[in-house]
Amino acid sequence: MSEPGQAELKSLFGHLTARGFQQLPSRDGSCSFIGTLPCKFGDASITLKIVDWDFVSYPIIRVDALPNGAPALIPHISAWGGFCYLAPGTVILDRFKPDIAVEQCLVFATRELDRLLSDHTYRQGEFQSEFGPNWHIGQNPLPRHVLLGTLRNGDHRGTSYLLAEGGRAANLISTDETEAARIAESCGWEAPVTGPSSCWIIRSTKMPTLMSSGLPGTIGDMFFWLKAWDETVYKRVGQVFARRDYLAQQEITFVIESAAGWLGFSMEIDKTLAMAFRRNPGQLRQRLHTARRDTPIRRVAVSEISPEFVHSRNLTFPSLKDRRIVLIGCGSIGSYLSQALVRLGAGAGDGKLTLIDPDQLSPGNLGRHILGFESLFKEKADALAELLRKQFPHVNIVAKASPARLPGDLRLGELVIDATGEEALSEAINFHRLSLPAAARPIVQYVWVTGQGQCTQVLWTDSDRQACYRCMRQNDDVRTPRFDLGLPQNHEIVNGCQAFTPYAVSAPMSASALAIDQIAAWLGGGVSPRFRTRMIEGSTARQLKNQDVNPLKGCPACRKQ
Repeated sequence: MSEPGQAELKSLFGHLTARGFQQLPSRDGSCSFIGTLPCKFGDASITLKIVDWDFVSYPIIRVDALPNGAPALIPHISAWGGFCYLAPGTVILDRFKPDIAVEQCLVFATRELDRLLSDHTYRQGEFQSEFGPNWHIGQNPLPRHVLLGTLRNGDHRGTSYLLAEGGRAANLISTDETEAARIAESCGWEAPVTGPSSCWIIRSTKMPTLMSSGLPGTIGDMFFWLKAWDETVYKRVGQVFARRDYLAQQEITFVIESAAGWLGFSMEIDKTLAMAFRRNPGQLRQRLHTARRDTPIRRVAVSEISPEFVHSRNLTFPSLKDRRIVLIGCGSIGSYLSQALVRLGAGAGDGKLTLIDPDQLSPGNLGRHILGFESLFKEKADALAELLRKQFPHVNIVAKASPARLPGDLRLGELVIDATGEEALSEAINFHRLSLPAAARPIVQYVWVTGQGQCTQVLWTDSDRQACYRCMRQNDDVRTPRFDLGLPQNHEIVNGCQAFTPYAVSAPMSASALAIDQIAAWLGGGVSPRFRTRMIEGSTARQLKNQDVNPLKGCPACRKQ
C-alpha cells in the first residue's frame, strides 16, 4: 500500500479541514481525524481513520458521541463505537481521488446514521437482519461462545461438554453422547468431560425485537425482553426455573432458536439460594423476578456444528443425509468424489457411505489423488475412510478393501456410483443391476474420463425407459461408441503388469464435479439430462448434447427388460 501523491493528500486534508475535521498524530502509518457528522437528529462526534490508501478496505469510522436522546442500542454501531456504514464491496472508491473517496464515505455514513436515529421501523429491521453480529460481537461485555451439536427433533434438554485444546476450552451442547468424543479425537484435543451447566433448548418462530435499553445484562432484563418478544419462550424459561433438577449444577444455560438464528444466556446458580429453595424452586423463580432480578446473566453466542448444519447450510435442496451411498472405485476420480459426497451429507444421520476398492495407494497415484504420502502403500478405501472420518467425525463410513462383489454390493446402496473408469467392471455392474428384481435395483451412476482427459462423462441409470450402460455401445463386433467424440481412445501406458491412462490432475476433479452436479440435481428433484459430457477449453472433441438417451434397439443387456 502506497500513499497518494502530495497533491492528492493536500486536496484531501484541505477538504476535511473545510468540513471542520482536525488531524490526529499517528505512529502506524494511518491517517486519523476527529470531527462531526451533521445529522437531522443532531451532530454525532466521530473519529475517521484511513488505513488503506488503495481503499479496498473502507475508511474506519468510530462514533464517539451520539446526539442527545439517541437510543441505547443502534444497529451497525458496536459498544465500542465501530460503525458499519457500508457493506464491503458496495461502493468502489477511486484510489486516485482520495478526497472524493473519503467524502463519499462521510456522505454514506451520515445518511445511514440519519435513518438509524430517526426511523424506528428501519432500526428494528436492521437489528433483526443483523441480529447475530449484534448479539455475538457488537455489545459489551462479549458473550461466552458455545458449540451446538446434534439435537434431535423435540429435544428440550442437552448435555454440556468441555472440549480442551491446550490452554483453551470450548463448550459443546449436544444430545448425542458420542459426538463430543468424536470431535475431540478428530481435532486432536483432550478427551471431553461433562460440563457444569444444565442446558435447556427452547424454540421460537418469531424474530427477536429491538431492545430500547440495550441487550439484557440481568435476569430481570432478560425476563422483560423475552416477554415482549415471545411470551411462549418467556413462559418456557419460567417453567424451567420452577424445576428442581437444575439446582445441583453450577449454572443454567438456555439456547434459543429464533427466526434470526440461535442465541442464548447463562446464569450462575447461587448455592445459598439453591439450598434455601430446593424444596420449592417455584419461589426462587419468583425471587428472580423481584428481589434477585439484578442477578447478572451472560449472553451466549451459539455456533452450530451439527451434521445437519454442516451439510445443509449451503444447499437449497435436501442433502444426502440418511441415504445409503456406495462408491465403487477410490482412485483419482473416486477420491475427489468421496470428499464431495461427504460434504453433501453422505454418511450423516442414519445414512452410510460404503467405499470399495481393492488397490493400495502407490507412488504413481500421488500425482492426481486426494491422498498423499501419509497414505502411501495403504489400501485406498481404508486410507480414504480414515481421512474423511478425521475431517468429518460424525460420518458413518464403511471401507471394503476388496474387489466389488456383484450383485451383493449393489444391494448396499440406494445410489451406487461406479468411478472406476474400467469398462469391463462397468459392464458387469450394469448386468448385475438389471438381474435384480426391478424393486430392488439401485440407481447407478457411471463417471469416467475420456480423450486423454479432454472430456469427462456421466451416465445415470434409474429407469427401463432410459439407456443402460451397455446401450452406449453399438451392437457391432468392435463395440463402436454410440456417441462418438471424434477423439482417439484413451492411450494406456503399460508398466509391467500394471497399466494407467495419463491425464492432467484437473481431469478427475472435473469428473467429480460433473458427477456431484448430477447428484445435486437428483436431490433437487430433476436428474435429467442423464447423459452429460463436459469438455476442457480448447478440446478438439465433437460437441455432444447433454440428453436423456433412449435404450438401444437390440441391446444385449436390457433388451428383455
